Amino acid sequence: MFNSTVLKTVKASVFTALLLGVSATTSAHAETSLVSDVANNIEQNISAQMQDMMAKAQTELSLSIQAQMSEMLFDIESEQQVTSEQLAAENKEQPLVTSAVAKD
Repeated sequence: MFNSTVLKTVKASVFTALLLGVSATTSAHAETSLVSDVANNIEQNISAQMQDMMAKAQTELSLSIQAQMSEMLFDIESEQQVTSEQLAAENKEQPLVTSAVAKD
């Protein structure tokens, strides 16, 4: 009778230990899986944000280059216009010689 009770207690203890071991293993696996999922989600979010930032940076760079080129072209056209006006003014100041004989 004593042996039977001890045997039942031992069986129950072993069964409980196995159950707790499987539960702990499952829990550890679940925690590892959870950490892995969180890490993957963070990595995906960072990757998406980096791609978004690169697209915005590329757009801003393109717009900046276009603005600088527009300013340069405007400056060049302004300089050419000023030069043309100066040449036209110089041509008006010089008297036109229409005859081969110069008057004194």
